[in-house]
Amino acid sequence: MESAPKPSPLASPEPWSLVADDYANELLPMFELFSRDALALAPTPVGAKLLDVAAGPGTLTLLAAESGRSVSAIDFSPEMVKNLKRRLNGAQLGADVRLGDGQALPWGDAEFDAAFSMFGLMFFPERARGFAELFRVLKPGASVVVSSWAPFEGIFASIMAAMSEVLPDIPFGSGKGPLGDPAELSQGLSAAGFRDVKVTPFTHTMKAESPAALWAQSQRTTAPIVLLKRRLGDAKWVEVTRGVVERLEAKYGTAEVDVTTTALLGSAKKA
Repeated sequence: MESAPKPSPLASPEPWSLVADDYANELLPMFELFSRDALALAPTPVGAKLLDVAAGPGTLTLLAAESGRSVSAIDFSPEMVKNLKRRLNGAQLGADVRLGDGQALPWGDAEFDAAFSMFGLMFFPERARGFAELFRVLKPGASVVVSSWAPFEGIFASIMAAMSEVLPDIPFGSGKGPLGDPAELSQGLSAAGFRDVKVTPFTHTMKAESPAALWAQSQRTTAPIVLLKRRLGDAKWVEVTRGVVERLEAKYGTAEVDVTTTALLGSAKKA
């Protein structure tokens, strides 16, 4: 009998709470681009009830609330929820925000006109339950959008490759994350009962001041890197940083650099 797969450390609240403040302060411009893409895939009228699962600091929640939708949001990280509420208050917007598990949503059946999970459900320890819960809380005919990351490209792929060279025992492999294959994302939606499933790649490019600056940001905002840094300790991390930056600068130089990311957005409807 095969043993169960080892749960991902990203399936617990701790790493997301560790990066919550810097994530909200530094990554929102990029994540807003993908959230706008998601909202465009599931258009709803003003006043529609939307659900944002694994909402993080509320990237999609705020955009939807600003557009006149009635939004509910949930995340399992207390610090992410705190940031979400702070941002709503600052923007003078309202939403039903809850701390909880996206695999056991605290809402009734057929409550929502659309539901979203932006780069969250992909890390659930039981993704099938996450898909099933989205299906349960949606009204018949309502839309869902679930996003994941396509395999890394450009300088971020180089960061992962450089870390793998500096730390050969770290299995970064091809850089493919959970639900990082269109067929896998499509199958997850279909298995939950969704119909008209379509997986669409969206690519956006932003600028980083330099490769070294991007690496510094990654240490503050990228949960797997933050966890690895904590595990290795400061002394070892100085060596890792030196090796990664040397490799990045050898390939990209020291000036401004493009940072290109591609997301897979799986959209579908509840039959």
